Amino acid sequence: MNRRQSAEGRRQRTRAKISNIIEIALLDREPATARPRLPSAFRLLPSAFRFLPSAFRLPPSAFRLLPSAFCLLLSSLLLLLAFPTAGCHRGGKPGTLVIAIEVAPRGFDPRFSTTFQTSARIMQLIYDTLVVRNERFEFVPSLAESFEESTDHQTFTFHLRSGVTFHNGEPLTSADVKYTFESLLSPAMKSPIRGAVDKLNSIEAPDPLTVIFHAREPFYTFIGNLPAIGIIPDGAGTEIINSPLGSGPYRFVSYNEGDSVQLEAYSNYWGGAPNIPRVHIKVVTDNSTRQAELMSGEVDLAYNAQFDPETIRALGGRRDMQVIIGDGASIGYLGVNVSPTSLLANQKLRQAIAYAIDRDVIIHRLLRDQARKANAIMPPEHWAYDPNVTVYDQDPARAKQLLDEAGFPDPDGDGPRPRLTLTMLTTTTQLSRNIASIMQDQLRRVGIQLELQSLETATLFDKLSKAQFDLYYLIGIGFNQLTDVFQFVYHSRYQDAQFNDSIAKLRAATDPMQMRPLFDQLASILSRREYCPSDEVDRLAEEAASTESSAARKQLYLGIAGLLTDRGGQNRMRYCNPQVDDWIVDAERANDRAAKLDLYHKIQETVSNELPQIYLWYPANVLAARGRVGNIQIEPSGSWFFITKLTLEER
Repeated sequence: MNRRQSAEGRRQRTRAKISNIIEIALLDREPATARPRLPSAFRLLPSAFRFLPSAFRLPPSAFRLLPSAFCLLLSSLLLLLAFPTAGCHRGGKPGTLVIAIEVAPRGFDPRFSTTFQTSARIMQLIYDTLVVRNERFEFVPSLAESFEESTDHQTFTFHLRSGVTFHNGEPLTSADVKYTFESLLSPAMKSPIRGAVDKLNSIEAPDPLTVIFHAREPFYTFIGNLPAIGIIPDGAGTEIINSPLGSGPYRFVSYNEGDSVQLEAYSNYWGGAPNIPRVHIKVVTDNSTRQAELMSGEVDLAYNAQFDPETIRALGGRRDMQVIIGDGASIGYLGVNVSPTSLLANQKLRQAIAYAIDRDVIIHRLLRDQARKANAIMPPEHWAYDPNVTVYDQDPARAKQLLDEAGFPDPDGDGPRPRLTLTMLTTTTQLSRNIASIMQDQLRRVGIQLELQSLETATLFDKLSKAQFDLYYLIGIGFNQLTDVFQFVYHSRYQDAQFNDSIAKLRAATDPMQMRPLFDQLASILSRREYCPSDEVDRLAEEAASTESSAARKQLYLGIAGLLTDRGGQNRMRYCNPQVDDWIVDAERANDRAAKLDLYHKIQETVSNELPQIYLWYPANVLAARGRVGNIQIEPSGSWFFITKLTLEER
């Protein structure tokens, strides 16, 4: 009896799988062309073939003839679809939410795994952090009931919640917080996010619920780094990368590497236990397979899972599925090489490109309205967003006028010759290539020839780091949710390898005899004044040149290096505006919210005119789920916190 039931179950799953293949092929069509997406369907056929022998009770050897007998395949499909389908696998397991992710995680230790996006999502469920961001991207208490920052931005005091426990039942205290951050600071740990806390000088835990951080200099970005740092138990070693122990809403059960993660609701969670007892996170790397498993009920939910926009449109048309499209906070943009030797150093040329792009067409026709236009780097929900920036809606006539004014006249009227040629870099994803192709056509209409290069990630970012591009298209994920983004993207950065090498050697040197040739080398480099103009750097360079003490001279040069390289970590565009640099530093130092807001608005309005980046759209947060998933409340940040509030209807 059990054997017959097992065989019948396999046949039912086979019918469901092949039924989904046919649906993908026939129901998911382009409105204008009614073109079936057959490639997506046929990619799924091999997985269906594995079930065919049990479905027909034929030996596997009988199917060796299928590749040369396509007519037999079609007959088989029709025969299977003729079977009764009342028992098809369309429901999930009671009390278990199955989430599909597109890339396998790389461990679950906040000290090592935070920089990997899939791991970071899952760790939001396992660990708590001192603070989190609210819907306006302001920092609010989480593990900390309250916190204070000194007016000199060097002392940070946190008062912890009482009664918080780790998943092993042990209480979470200030000693655990202290250990977490001291572990991050340890050179032996070699944490990739050590730079997020490296200005800390000491950490105190005067009582079990109070922790005080002291920085050796003003640490303007410290609070902004905290939402990514989960608190681990005092004494935890590197074993937690595979067996995490946190205090979050879900506790870790198991991880089958590259396949699935099992979590279980933590009943003693201080914020209240989650509604769904178990979460099964399944790695499904192929888009078509992920789509089929959603349709069959093997997966309950996929969130921001890199589905093609047309796939999302098709899933939303099914009665047994629900698609939630919410406003997102990530940013799609064009980076522009504005270095002095680039054609795009010409501001009017940059503005002409912005006016030539029809964002509405791309958002509607290609992205299927799964994005909204962006005019600034900050999302509109952010407290620092400026609604008064310059808006570049498509205006071909204005674009041509600006090209004329920029010194790029049309060489042959309506003829084929371009005014100029530029190169644009993208990733190898099909959607990025499609977006670039549409922009290529739009820019051609105003006389700009765009040559496209799709590159693997490592090659792309190597070229960006060396400014070997005219334009590039990327989506920035998460980095624009913090006001730190202004110094990260817009502050100038001295990109000189010889200077950086000399500073690194000077930092390690202790013997004055070793320092002297480095001093001479640095003085020679700085005398060229190839950095973004800075009165403070000029003053310190002159002081260093006349200082006799090697120790004092070393500190002066290290101070110069800080001014030239501490900020602008993602200023790939080589943007340089001394006034913007000053506003960024003034905003960091300001203690008054109104003063900060005024400065951030000045920065946004300036860069919207100068266009070191051309902002395009905020991609939507897209969630596809089975009908049994309820109480879906996604956030613009794209975080996974909403999972704790979900409900499951048992069918």
